[in-house]
Amino acid sequence: MSRLNSVAVFCGGSSGRKAVYIQEAHRLGEILARKEIKLIYGAGTTGLMGAVSDGAFSENGYVIGATIRELYDIEKPAEIAKKADKFEVWDQMAQRKVSMVDQADAIAILPGGFGTMDELFEVLTLRQLGIIKSPIIVVNIDGFYNTLQQFLFEMVGEGFVKPHQIKLLTFVRSVDEVLPEIEHQLLMAQQK
Repeated sequence: MSRLNSVAVFCGGSSGRKAVYIQEAHRLGEILARKEIKLIYGAGTTGLMGAVSDGAFSENGYVIGATIRELYDIEKPAEIAKKADKFEVWDQMAQRKVSMVDQADAIAILPGGFGTMDELFEVLTLRQLGIIKSPIIVVNIDGFYNTLQQFLFEMVGEGFVKPHQIKLLTFVRSVDEVLPEIEHQLLMAQQK
């Protein structure tokens, strides 16, 4: 199996209502850094984005931050620009996402809002079309994505999604399961 070098993490720039969201995001950053896996993320210093990068920085991890000009006041990436190993500023969200996905061996989705949902469904669509092959792991912290899972099955039931397409996403309950699941999927893909 080729070595897992990088994971793009899509997550909220807000903290959410439960402390566990921030705790798990921070732990994911730590885990990636300890395994010498590059973190690619949206360059924010707030919310889950700030927590995942703080976790990686706390373990001297390699961090790639990608932002857009319009988010400077919201996500405050100037601090990350000084600390990140690589820092990108794009004009459009589409460019930012393409860059993040192109650099990633796998994708992890943590809780978040509209931006995170946009990122999740874009990478899912790219995977469905065969444009990317990266494993997509949705971290269902404290049941955050339970309703999404149910909705996906309703889409199948209503004939808009084929049953095998749901398997393009893998749901796990904890950040501890992210790397083992990615490594398993990469190994299975290599054996095909």
